[in-house]
Amino acid sequence: MKTPTELFTRLADPALEDTAFHDLCNAAIANELYSAMRYHPATVEVERIASTMPEVYPVGGRKPKKDTPWGQKVLIDRHINLGSGPDDIRWAFSDHETILGLGLDQVMNVPVILGQQVIGTMNYLRKGKPFTSQEQAIAQLLAACLAVRLA
Repeated sequence: MKTPTELFTRLADPALEDTAFHDLCNAAIANELYSAMRYHPATVEVERIASTMPEVYPVGGRKPKKDTPWGQKVLIDRHINLGSGPDDIRWAFSDHETILGLGLDQVMNVPVILGQQVIGTMNYLRKGKPFTSQEQAIAQLLAACLAVRLA
């Protein structure tokens, strides 16, 4: 991709296969672990629909988020979760030992919103460098593209 316009034109193509769609989302923001989740409001769980580390985080895996601060922030209040450092990883994830064991200490979780409802999340993790406001803006646009696909 040479320009953001080319990226979003490709992402908007309804013929683009899911794997290619998620490959583009992964490549758009520097990370070591990209995943996308579908939100199940009846059980307040998220289910993985894409993962760049399927051996650790397989597609189809679920995480319960009921009565968690992360669930309230991202799934209910529809806010991006930005975390920097081990304490933020521990706050957000019950599987923090696995995440920190992979050396990942920076996180950006973006709610995927359709209308007024969260229908999923896009998640980026990496080590060292906090996510920038520009990366947040790009991730929100990517999440909007995913919302159309999940609708």
